[in-house]
Amino acid sequence: MCKECIGKRFNELSNRYESDKTALLLCCYVLDVPFYATLYESIVENNSIFSVGLYMRQLQLGQYQFKTFLNTLVSDELFKTNRDVKDEVEAKWSKSDKQNMNFSIGVVGYDPFDDCGMTQADRKYCFNILAGYCDSDGIQDDGHKIQSVVQITQSQLQCRKLDEFINAELLSVHPDENRIKHLTATKKQLLDSIAKIAQDNNLSSAYNKNSTVGVNTLSNKMKEMLQLGFDDAQVNLFDIKTCDAMKQIADLSNHSILEQLTFDSNDYTDMLKEQREMILKYEDDNLNLQEENRLLKNQILDSTTKKR
Repeated sequence: MCKECIGKRFNELSNRYESDKTALLLCCYVLDVPFYATLYESIVENNSIFSVGLYMRQLQLGQYQFKTFLNTLVSDELFKTNRDVKDEVEAKWSKSDKQNMNFSIGVVGYDPFDDCGMTQADRKYCFNILAGYCDSDGIQDDGHKIQSVVQITQSQLQCRKLDEFINAELLSVHPDENRIKHLTATKKQLLDSIAKIAQDNNLSSAYNKNSTVGVNTLSNKMKEMLQLGFDDAQVNLFDIKTCDAMKQIADLSNHSILEQLTFDSNDYTDMLKEQREMILKYEDDNLNLQEENRLLKNQILDSTTKKR
């Protein structure tokens, strides 16, 4: 069978059984080539949609060469459950993907995308989206908000699917404008629904009245750690300002400023005057601190002498 014939046959079987996986299994039987559920899932994961031509090209690689459908029959490939295939695919996920999945399941309490008809690529996408929502304040202690973020995540996946359909239609030889309008309208309804759920549950800073600008900045996080008593978060500003790295950065910054600015004689006069005033101020501060330091040393010596 040629490429066009097997593609046509695959589409017919997929429509009949409403399953690309079943259609692939039957095509593999007809062509006498091995069927691998994990290979099917990996193609869907990397390409969002399944391509029977791509599957056949993958079979030409080293680990799949010289194998027939008999290898599928004598192995446990046909008896693998969806859970078995899911575990094999998840084992190949990146470390961050696994962390997001475990964190999301830990917050929700169960796998919200199990038995939903999702591909492994869809599940990975949803867990990465859901992990971001689960990290928001107040989510873990509110069951209603947890279900809301799960619903938002599923709607985000549907929007992604609609984007794929719209892009595929736009790239076709003769795009169907009515289909594009229908898909775009459906996507808008989903986005409106997502915005409404986020607004009702204060899940977005745009709708959360208690949100503040800069809440996730480094300075704010350090302030929170100091308030909670993390002494390691305290920074010695004297060491920072006098370290070689900061001196080098300051010198480069000053040199760049001088190169870009053009001063006249009046500017230099004002700068010298300001610098002189600063020097006098720092000299006074230095003398005061030295005297304060001397008095403190005397107090310490007196108290030590009295104890003896």
